[in-house]
Amino acid sequence: MYRDNSVGAVILAAGESNRMNGRINKVYREIRGEPVLSYSIKAFLNSGTVDDIVLVFNEEDRSLMEERILKQFEPGGAMKLVPGGEKRQDSSWAGLRTLETDYVFIHDGARPNFSTDLVSNLLQATLNQKAAFPGVKPVDTIREIEGELAGKTVDRDKLVKVQTPQCFKRSLLVEALEKASEEGSYFTDDAGAVMALGGVEPKIVSGEKGNVKLTTDEDMKLIKFLLES
Repeated sequence: MYRDNSVGAVILAAGESNRMNGRINKVYREIRGEPVLSYSIKAFLNSGTVDDIVLVFNEEDRSLMEERILKQFEPGGAMKLVPGGEKRQDSSWAGLRTLETDYVFIHDGARPNFSTDLVSNLLQATLNQKAAFPGVKPVDTIREIEGELAGKTVDRDKLVKVQTPQCFKRSLLVEALEKASEEGSYFTDDAGAVMALGGVEPKIVSGEKGNVKLTTDEDMKLIKFLLES
């Protein structure tokens, strides 16, 4: 509970790790002796604000889920398992439909390094704005490209790198994803669906530079370093 509001978390773990040389789903690979997915579960549990957790997984990874995750975390009660869909948004929708909480987090299980403070800050922002996500401003110069040639410089003050977890008033996200499903519309993240179909502009909460998404083998090395720091 958070200020008398029930809170759920949907953790997406249904990917196929296509950019990691065909090895097992990245969320089940180990960093410092623990599966990547375990770090996200523990962060939400340790926040003291989340009542229910839904793990959205790929049915092909059921044995990995049972061997590497469920031995640490007892299913049932505050934790549920839901098969994922074809695309990320389908998986979000599948997980969301199993919850009845007032507020909900949607998180990529491939981002293991985020703080409990970030969870609290997002919830606080969502109480006021109905939606919030963490963002980090780029520090590098960014230019458009024209083939192999450099184009004009983009104003980085108007840009933000979007992270998860993202937080929403649950009814708002349900409405947006339901419309998206009916229309066959797909968005790269849940905040995009809320902006386009829910009529709400999410609050941007200061993100964390160490909240890196595990995509390639090089990312494994970086995240290991960050978790050991």
